[in-house]
Amino acid sequence: MFKVGAVRYERNMKTIIFCIAKYTGVFALCRWLTRKQIRILAYHGVWLGDDHYGNFLYISPKKFAERMQKIKKMGLPVIGLNKALVDRDKGELPDCPVVITIDDGWYGTYLHMLPELEKNGFPSTLYMTTYYSEKQAPVYNVLLQYIITITPKNVIDVGTLRGSEEVFQLSNPEQKQKLFARLESLVDSADVEYRYDLIDKVSELLEVDLSRIISEKWFHLASFDQVHDMAHRGIDVQLHTHRHRISKGGDDCLEQELTDNRLRLEPLTGKPLVHFCYPSGIYEQSVWPSLKANDVVSATTTEAGFVNKQSHIYALPRILDGENVSDLEFEAELSGFNEIKRQLSRFLN
Repeated sequence: MFKVGAVRYERNMKTIIFCIAKYTGVFALCRWLTRKQIRILAYHGVWLGDDHYGNFLYISPKKFAERMQKIKKMGLPVIGLNKALVDRDKGELPDCPVVITIDDGWYGTYLHMLPELEKNGFPSTLYMTTYYSEKQAPVYNVLLQYIITITPKNVIDVGTLRGSEEVFQLSNPEQKQKLFARLESLVDSADVEYRYDLIDKVSELLEVDLSRIISEKWFHLASFDQVHDMAHRGIDVQLHTHRHRISKGGDDCLEQELTDNRLRLEPLTGKPLVHFCYPSGIYEQSVWPSLKANDVVSATTTEAGFVNKQSHIYALPRILDGENVSDLEFEAELSGFNEIKRQLSRFLN
């Protein structure tokens, strides 16, 4: 109870501070101070279900549409990623430029984000991972998280799946996380053609009906035909690895992942792909030589911040948006208020 109250108090205080900053002109001052810095927005996907289940990286179609209107209302120019980086180096950026990026390439991106971007005439970059796009099967680990989150069961014995008794108390968050780790490992070790059958058994055990989830493609990526369509309707499709990883078992596999990703995407886009997003935003500087050797000219992270002249081309920060980000908080980000706070914090520390 105390923790919930503390979170609510912190959120209320943040809202009060934002309101004061907005209506006393501090937002406007921060906007002027950060006017030559690039705001790269990062979106994950659109939630296609009825009630949001808690992974707030997924944004609702309504909220995404509202975000695009908010950018227009604030009068911020939306430009493509490549143009933004070229103009940065030339010193020719417009004031307060916004770049829209979208990760993974979920089916919901094709269904809802593409039409909204077209309607507003906004360029965007889609970092497309290709393994599950090619297979046209649900992304099993994200689907597993969903099943475990919404199951009505409080106690589960996965012995029928693992061959030995193993009981989990799902009212305990740690037990829930352990269950996910067990099931993910179990599914990951199965041959690809048997993974969905195994997830089907998991859903039966946890009493979750998969029929609508699968038919409406809640956890599917866009198909290759849809990626081709997006690329020819103005979305700049770029690299995000084939299997959503840059290492396997501790060994670097970035070069192979880039090769496999390109092999599938370049025929769909009809152009060389040179921009990259780290899967889950995780990276080390040790991979930068591999990026350069593979003709990658930029790489984005999930570190919060604006891109300025000092930002390394292989460690570009972004602003992560999602369902749980309020309209006022979104404005605080785009205005540069939060960026000034981050810069002051780094300076003082």
